[in-house]
Amino acid sequence: MLMLSKHLPSTRTLQCFLAVAQELNFRRAAELLNMSQPPLSRQIKALEDMLRVQLIHRDTHRVSLTTAGEVFKEEAYKFLMGLDLAIAGVKEHFHDVCADVVRIGLTSVINYRLIPQLNALVTDPAFTGGRPLERAWSKHLVERVRSGALDIAIVGDIVTLTADLTVEIVGHEPMIVVLPASHPAVEKTEVDLAELGGTPLFWSSRSDNPAFYDKCERIFKGLGYTAPRRLEPKDFTILLASVAAGEGVALCPQSMQATSHIGVVYRVLQPKLARRLSIDMQVISRASEARPAVRLKVETIRAILADKPS
Repeated sequence: MLMLSKHLPSTRTLQCFLAVAQELNFRRAAELLNMSQPPLSRQIKALEDMLRVQLIHRDTHRVSLTTAGEVFKEEAYKFLMGLDLAIAGVKEHFHDVCADVVRIGLTSVINYRLIPQLNALVTDPAFTGGRPLERAWSKHLVERVRSGALDIAIVGDIVTLTADLTVEIVGHEPMIVVLPASHPAVEKTEVDLAELGGTPLFWSSRSDNPAFYDKCERIFKGLGYTAPRRLEPKDFTILLASVAAGEGVALCPQSMQATSHIGVVYRVLQPKLARRLSIDMQVISRASEARPAVRLKVETIRAILADKPS
């Protein structure tokens, strides 16, 4: 019988594969999973040995999915999301949820260490209840909240309001420009898009964050910014290396400038443009959520970000 087969991967193995497939970087994937790289690599190899097919191509320069890996990524994601929904449904209908337990997710796009008040909050055991917070891309966290696997999540400018979610903007993260040290715009203290000229822009895929992507594209079009695009590497350190090599420029959240790289210069955008391109920091929860503990967490986050220095 298939369900009793000993040749099925564990959910942990699937989570390891999806983390690598998402980040395309073993170090970042290991950090998301709170594990070291060697056991993560062993999980991936064991999965490939079980399937007798290569899912991930890796060398000293990059990590990428094979065609089989792309197909398996979609199927593994659907399976885990289905399992999440099944677990959430059973808990909702047959178990009393502990009123004080609040499961929280944080987007991995924002460097919380550069937002001291928020970083202090999300690392305070009194706020987290001593439980690790889930860190992942905003799109994944939204689905986790929907499924009941998380109660609230702090995400970046991604959620379109739907009847099943409560979405509250609690702060803004300005975007800044990442330049090669040789670019003429480094002489400016504030940069306008026109000063980037025709230098290629490293830019994300629309599927990563449709709401933010579309907002920025409307702004670009209105300002006549038509620089050629290059697909942005998912690993920020690889992106910085590409910029340093003069392959293009990039935009990133202001908090990411803590990551330094020889040959790269960060510059703020002109204030009006910076406001228009800022990432809305959103707190999301289920619209049906009525527990006071969840509402208190949201109110605490709102208060902390309201006091965040500009």
